[in-house]
Amino acid sequence: MNFPHPRHRLLSTAALLALASSWAMAAEIQSTTVAEKLRDPMEIAVVPNGDLIVIEREGRVLRVRPSTGGVFELGTVPVTALRATDTNSPWAREDGLLGLALDPAFTKNRRLYLYFSHPEKMLNRLSRFELKDGKLDLSSEKVLLDIPTDRRDKVCHQAGSLAFGPDGLLHLSTGDNTNPFESGGFAPIDDRDGRDHVNAMRSAGSTNDLRGKILRIRPTESGYEIPKGNLFPPGTAKTCPEIYAMGCRNPFRLSIDPKTRVVYWGEVGPDAGGAGAKGPAGHDEVNQAKQAGNFGWPFVIADNRPYPIVDFTTGKPGEMTDPAKPKNPGKHNTGLVDLPPAQKAFIWYPYGNSPEFPAVGGGGRNAMAGPVFYYDARRKFNLLDKSDDHTLLTYDWMRGRMWKAKLGREEKLEKLEPLMDQLMHPMDLEMAADGTLWLLEYGGDWYFNKNGRIRSLRPADGNKPPAVTVAATGTTGTTYTATASDPDKDRVSVEWWVTRGANETKVGSGNSITLSGGGSELRAVATDAKGAVTVARVALEQEQTLPQLALELAGKPDKLGFGEEVGFTIKGAADPAKLIVRARYIPPTGHDAGGPQLPPEIEKLATSRQCFACHQVDKTSVGPAYLDVAMKYREQANAAAHLQAKLKTGGGGVWGEVPMPPQAAVTDAEGESIIRAILGLAQGMAETRGSGAGKLRLSPPLGSAQPGGAWEITAEAPGHTAARMRVAAK
Repeated sequence: MNFPHPRHRLLSTAALLALASSWAMAAEIQSTTVAEKLRDPMEIAVVPNGDLIVIEREGRVLRVRPSTGGVFELGTVPVTALRATDTNSPWAREDGLLGLALDPAFTKNRRLYLYFSHPEKMLNRLSRFELKDGKLDLSSEKVLLDIPTDRRDKVCHQAGSLAFGPDGLLHLSTGDNTNPFESGGFAPIDDRDGRDHVNAMRSAGSTNDLRGKILRIRPTESGYEIPKGNLFPPGTAKTCPEIYAMGCRNPFRLSIDPKTRVVYWGEVGPDAGGAGAKGPAGHDEVNQAKQAGNFGWPFVIADNRPYPIVDFTTGKPGEMTDPAKPKNPGKHNTGLVDLPPAQKAFIWYPYGNSPEFPAVGGGGRNAMAGPVFYYDARRKFNLLDKSDDHTLLTYDWMRGRMWKAKLGREEKLEKLEPLMDQLMHPMDLEMAADGTLWLLEYGGDWYFNKNGRIRSLRPADGNKPPAVTVAATGTTGTTYTATASDPDKDRVSVEWWVTRGANETKVGSGNSITLSGGGSELRAVATDAKGAVTVARVALEQEQTLPQLALELAGKPDKLGFGEEVGFTIKGAADPAKLIVRARYIPPTGHDAGGPQLPPEIEKLATSRQCFACHQVDKTSVGPAYLDVAMKYREQANAAAHLQAKLKTGGGGVWGEVPMPPQAAVTDAEGESIIRAILGLAQGMAETRGSGAGKLRLSPPLGSAQPGGAWEITAEAPGHTAARMRVAAK
């Protein structure tokens, strides 16, 4: 992972997280969803009044009011970003609106800081903005820092996390801005001419470049100052004084201890599944900086495991890096040759099980870090026990898990224990003043999510939240009735709120409301006697959709049979070469899931093994759609054995640049079951690609087919709403 990414249902349904015995915790945690339908949300900030501000990758800035369920758009920042209209573009793979932090005096000055990919210039920008009249005032922008970047040839690793420390210093994480896919999962240090996009010696390894770093500055009214204690004093030749920590690959999510000022961050590591002549196996890291330092990339990884300096012309490894005296020999290096000593990671782990930190388990990797928990008896909520005072929370985007890292004297790690699992790509964690932990979940896919969400995590108090549904009543469509109940038989009160622009208005209370004046969303907020809240939402405006494809079948058949050929024409595609036309046989079972599905028991198994972190059943994510895999290998006699070997060893290049790691957490028996189910998706399927008009031959007869089924014909293309048509089966 280098990026690091259900619609119409009730919001804010709380549940106690039932964890497996291996994921036991000191106390139960109550999870309440307060916002959904977020689009690739990136970072979250807690406003002193209890509201939240969240940013989305493609530029939206939102305010969330947990007490009423309100979600309001504050504005949109113009950014360069990968868009759904060109999902496979090699340009700007991880660009967008990346970082958010509120000014320490936000309540008075309404200022916030954003880090984003400039929409026109080849740079990422750190700017200060102000909120005026509840909206983001783009004209208030004060540019603090511009960082020239590359966006071509699948260059990625932008990082972009922002955080203020208790001393008022602003920290910014920046990625190495390098293509990681052409170095075999080892150090990208290709020093040949014209290969700078695959050379992290020019960025993370350079003392004179702001990429691949943790930067630390003190914002001022007119710009910023360099604080004392950064890695290089101002005026040091061939260095940048903003650098606090160098040698970072993709430092995704940073956090600062509110008492000790120690800086923590998760470091997304390289992809090598095992050690070789060109270096060690890839590891993710949780790093700890008690003071400024060099954390080694691209010359060391994990606990200072060194890389040799590889000659990419011959492919031969050269001199091995000395972690105590690392050097940057790159000819594109504009900084110092002799670098500060490399610092070991605080926690590190590979794809497989970690001998040093067995609690992290195995699987995909995308480490995140922070915040640090301190127990406070005066606070309303303490998520952990008093024994967990001074504990760093870490989590992993790919594994969907969270751990607690107990800190001891001198910030040393005393123990690492599981806390939560089954998280949906956890993207950010922030602690509110009352002790609520706000969890931002990116969504189920790698890009273009519409199911990102925010959840509050609090210690469970035994009170179950109310249930509420809303239905339109009457003949005008403007009267709505709420049906509310409470599992604990408590009294439930209902308030009605409507969103209008960037604000909300209370429009009534009680079980019914007749709405006038319009708005974008109506909410019934149900509250029980103990204060638990559940929100039901009604959309008052139709959501904008992508342009619709139009599908026509030759002769407009009313029935189709196995093996028949059917002609088709597709209209509305921006690029017919990207069209996929499929026919799927639907047996007469009395219901249909709406698309190809894995059997429930296999879906549950694949979920528990984090398979859906990179794959979806019928659409491409960072990895191929399982349906595409099934279609590719359906005629191959040894497909199951071939895919099971790939599952064990990992690999890349067949479906794209991002390699699949070895799936160490999947047993042979589990892998066999999953692969058999994936290959089974091709049954009854036929497809053709790359043409807006042609013929499609339907699937041969299925031995299990019964009379009364149907054929579903679909046409899909990036940036368009799919066309679907059903025809009865003969």
